[in-house]
Amino acid sequence: MADVQTHTARLIALFVSCVLYGILLTTFVPCLRTLLFSASQRFQIKPRHEIKFPILAATVLMFFVSSFSAVISMQDIIDAFIDYDGPGGALEFYEALHTLNHTWTHWMPAVEDSVQVILGDALLIYRCYVLYGREWRVIALPSLAWMGLVGTSVATSYREITLKPGKSLNDVTVLPILSAALLFTLATSLMTTFLIIRKLLKVEFSPKIRGAIQPHVLARVAEIFFETGLIYTLSVVLSLCIYLAASNLQYVASLAMIHIIPITCNLLLIRVKGVNRSIQPEREPQSSKLEPQEAKLNPEAADEV
Repeated sequence: MADVQTHTARLIALFVSCVLYGILLTTFVPCLRTLLFSASQRFQIKPRHEIKFPILAATVLMFFVSSFSAVISMQDIIDAFIDYDGPGGALEFYEALHTLNHTWTHWMPAVEDSVQVILGDALLIYRCYVLYGREWRVIALPSLAWMGLVGTSVATSYREITLKPGKSLNDVTVLPILSAALLFTLATSLMTTFLIIRKLLKVEFSPKIRGAIQPHVLARVAEIFFETGLIYTLSVVLSLCIYLAASNLQYVASLAMIHIIPITCNLLLIRVKGVNRSIQPEREPQSSKLEPQEAKLNPEAADEV
């Protein structure tokens, strides 16, 4: 089957990027409101000790990376289709592109993609860490996979930055490392999401541990984690298939992931917080008679993430 030409793939990538960035904008503002403002009093900023600064910092940083990506993608199209007046037009511009004699806008999405994946997985691991009462042993395996992700993402970005003229992401020096990075993020996401859902359901079906939290509430939170994880997992699997097929649609997949990651993180926070608000009037302090191991359980950890 004939592949999409490079310049056509870039235009498709820009369109997809703009659509997803619009979705990101609609989720970012409610997400900030959830993180910064009190649920009980309108426009009342939370006390400093109630603001979850790690989550806030990651959310804002991912938004700025996505915003920067949208601007860079537009500039890249302008460079190729408007400013470039050489022979061959936009197609020749992309196929002969080299980082030493053309703008850095060509390889910047690779760096942005790596940053988003690393931040998104780190945020998910942090959620798991909080949910398990800040027990490091629980997140040992996801953390190892995440460190592998960091290493392969950095290596992938470096290889893409230093590609020779006429090369693409399908080059033999890029594709294996890029595939490894996708497999690492897939493993991190699956392991961490499984641990989170397992803990939530364990607390849900243990009334003594659940305390005053209404039945089925934690099951609903687990369902939200599953749905969000499913979106991300399908996105990664689809991206991996596109890369392995050596299709020029890889540019679409790369730009899409830059926006999909913060979108899923924002949706998770907004939806979980919505469930928490619905149960706040019912909450009571948990009994101090819980066993030491049970006291470590943190079924209300969604407040922190």
